[in-house]
Amino acid sequence: MKPEDISSPTHDEIREYLHRQMLSSVSHDLKTPLATIIGSLEVMTMLYDKLSEEKRRSLISSALTEAFRLDHFITNILDMAKFEADAVRPRFESARLSQMINDSLARLGPLKTKGEIKITAIGSADDLVTDPMLGSRAIGLVLHNAFKFGGRKTANPVIEVEYGLENGEGFVRIRDHGEGIPLEKQAAVFDKYTRLQKTDQQNASTGLGLTISQYIMRLLDGRIELHNHPEGGAIFTLWYANKKT
Repeated sequence: MKPEDISSPTHDEIREYLHRQMLSSVSHDLKTPLATIIGSLEVMTMLYDKLSEEKRRSLISSALTEAFRLDHFITNILDMAKFEADAVRPRFESARLSQMINDSLARLGPLKTKGEIKITAIGSADDLVTDPMLGSRAIGLVLHNAFKFGGRKTANPVIEVEYGLENGEGFVRIRDHGEGIPLEKQAAVFDKYTRLQKTDQQNASTGLGLTISQYIMRLLDGRIELHNHPEGGAIFTLWYANKKT
């Protein structure tokens, strides 16, 4: 075969390959928590009377944690489909950044018990006009990413959240204390086809959360920025356009 007979893959072929790879990874993400849930409940069913109270609590906790994880994956997949179909429209109304942060934490489930979160208000004002449900969703997805992937260096990771108003915009800044994200890979973490390898700074399987966060911020006429802290860890900043200004 001559070299000129070997054609390079087309853009559509590359996207189709990446799509198959993503589906394969997502299928694994769905099966893993489901296997844990089934296994925990089977042990409880067959050996309930022989299990100590501590073991029962441990099995229930494992099943509940994985159920939340499964719900997170499925919700992200459904949300991704809605955004790609252009089926989401923001509803702008009065909101407070502090309430949006609290709402996002309430939906994290057991994951938020895996570390410590420190919330700091910058200034006294945090009221703005945005879509509070979508805004809270974007915060929750970044927090989920921080808790899950940003605390690998310590047993009890600390997530720092700062929020306030600056130059007419609202901001929520989320810093983890992991190893950060290599500069050359920072743009890729928002790509739904990206699954960082285990050889990278973050663990594999960043999922769709950051991609959805970026979709949301664009819908809200805002943006999401990423950089590494000089002392370690990644910082995601969500900037909200204040529709009343």
